[in-house]
Amino acid sequence: MLDRDSRSVFLVDMNQKTAKLLNKYAELKGVSSKQIKREWLVLNEHQKDQKRQEILKELVK
Repeated sequence: MLDRDSRSVFLVDMNQKTAKLLNKYAELKGVSSKQIKREWLVLNEHQKDQKRQEILKELVK
């Protein structure tokens, strides 16, 4: 189990707005939000921008 400090370092690349977006997307897809967030954190900035646009398009439908 991770302690509190380890988790804060792990999630440092994600702001609250992004976290909410990913949570909504995970709920829509029926998958774990933790898994979606893990996948998000390994993306570079360009990939994050592309993924964010894809997610927004799906959430608007």
